[in-house]
Amino acid sequence: MRATLNTRDTIPRIQQIVPHMRDQLMGLRTGSTFEHARRLFAQTVDRLVSQGLGRRTASRVGDRDRFWSPTREVLDEAMRLGFVERQQLPSSRRYVDAHRDRKHNLTELGRQVAEEAETNVPAFCDRLASAVYASHPYFRAFIDILRIMPIGCPEVSEGEVEQTRRSGLGTDHWVELATERIPRQTTTACDTARIRDTIVSVVRHRFGKTPEQIPTSKQMAAALNDAYIEAATTIRGLPIGAIDLKIMKTWGSQLMLLDQSRYVPAFPGQNVIWLAADVNENGGMVLTRKTLESHESPLAEAVIAAYRDQASATKTSLKAPYLPIYRVRAQAAFDCLVTRALVDLVIERLARGSISEPNVQVWLHLGTTRQPNSEPVYRRGGSRRYEITVQPRSEGDQHAN
Repeated sequence: MRATLNTRDTIPRIQQIVPHMRDQLMGLRTGSTFEHARRLFAQTVDRLVSQGLGRRTASRVGDRDRFWSPTREVLDEAMRLGFVERQQLPSSRRYVDAHRDRKHNLTELGRQVAEEAETNVPAFCDRLASAVYASHPYFRAFIDILRIMPIGCPEVSEGEVEQTRRSGLGTDHWVELATERIPRQTTTACDTARIRDTIVSVVRHRFGKTPEQIPTSKQMAAALNDAYIEAATTIRGLPIGAIDLKIMKTWGSQLMLLDQSRYVPAFPGQNVIWLAADVNENGGMVLTRKTLESHESPLAEAVIAAYRDQASATKTSLKAPYLPIYRVRAQAAFDCLVTRALVDLVIERLARGSISEPNVQVWLHLGTTRQPNSEPVYRRGGSRRYEITVQPRSEGDQHAN
């Protein structure tokens, strides 16, 4: 795996690659200047904020130069993917004026992708995903690792750090915890040594070898969780840090290639990342999203199986206990290696009675479950639902939940 990596490869810090790439390519169909691209980037940011899909940060420069840097990153990435003809871009803010009127044009491939961006968004996302996979060695290595097995990143809380400190435990404890929890193909002394080296390196980089002040439990928990992320990828042959992994997870999630959850029963105390796309190696590597059409039936069965598994583990006399949707959804998504968003579509169809088999009635409730911030809220017709029950279907059941 390491032989395929280019140490000079960098993943641009483009938080919303799909909407920004889509808007820029559509704007470039008749040719565009850098200034036009900068203004278009700002418009996309405003749209995402209004839709609740992004946030607007305070600008350190005036409106005239606002978003020049992320605009350059999007255009540079479009050039790297072969969508835009190679052209100079401003390397710093002082050169922006010299580039404002510089023209940027689509390649022939770029014109095809721009057409898909307007008329066939799913095809555009598949094309963008395959281009990113082909062009970024680190992203390709990340996806290839997930093809073999998921990445599990242990997580510790501020309370766990406090308790460990009171018990007089130190580095050995955190190394042992990671060694036990991080999924890997083999268990070797070399892996344990890498985990130790990574934890020590990240903590020392964050606080220094002999910090003047002892880090707070909150600060230490954050540092350990970042160290676990780096350790989980390093022992799988992907030497990247927490920030790089966060960007690649963001891209992969937006492209519907992967998903993650802290609530997969098979991996307690971990944030698990899994591949949720099909990989076709015939005629070149192509990544495609999994669809409702091909996965509806097995997903319906997985949702019901997950509910029954979790219901049997609850201490209640109810035959159909009220369970958190996010927990049932996480188990079903992981078991079928699909996105949680796709599971939501199946849950919706089960609740409406649109799926006749298996012969059950799914009810969705507002409930009293406290939703964790890391899990998307299930919404039905714009209304939130937090809990689910599954019962055998009987005649006269109404499907409105």
